[in-house]
Amino acid sequence: MRNRYRLDFFLMREFDSYRSTLKETSLDLTNNEYLCEDESLNNVFDFDAYVKAKFGNIDALPASPDAICLGPKDLYFVEFKNQEWSRVNKPQIERKFREGTQILKNLLSTFTPRDNRYCFCVVHKRDTSTRAYHRNIQASQERYSFDAINEELGNFYDEIIVQDIDFYKQNFAELAC
Repeated sequence: MRNRYRLDFFLMREFDSYRSTLKETSLDLTNNEYLCEDESLNNVFDFDAYVKAKFGNIDALPASPDAICLGPKDLYFVEFKNQEWSRVNKPQIERKFREGTQILKNLLSTFTPRDNRYCFCVVHKRDTSTRAYHRNIQASQERYSFDAINEELGNFYDEIIVQDIDFYKQNFAELAC
């Protein structure tokens, strides 16, 4: 039986078959390279694999982020883009944001506690073609577009982070990316 009060226990049964690592979920199949090398976190799940298993018999699979990282009261929805932000297909990311969030909201519809923290993270390669000032402007513009979509979705996420891998290395010291 699911624990109705801890987010990680509540979702564990649903995702346990899709256990993975940040390294594996950051694999870029086209270039056969990883954006993140971390294999230390225990509660990482391959959300793409989950969606394929659950919705594989329909014509068009819902777009979905790569991974979910669970803590007792925290959920990080993670999309890895192994390319510079200036080259990322923005409408595709927005689709993943919308459709993945809908799947997650449906899963959490019977989860009662509301003192949890939900975060959507986009991790991309450092953009070497532009200066830091322009990168920050780009990131804040994208953040604004995600904020607008989040508002449409009932402000599901407490935080949205669109940053390059260096940001995550500096601000999440426990990760070995």
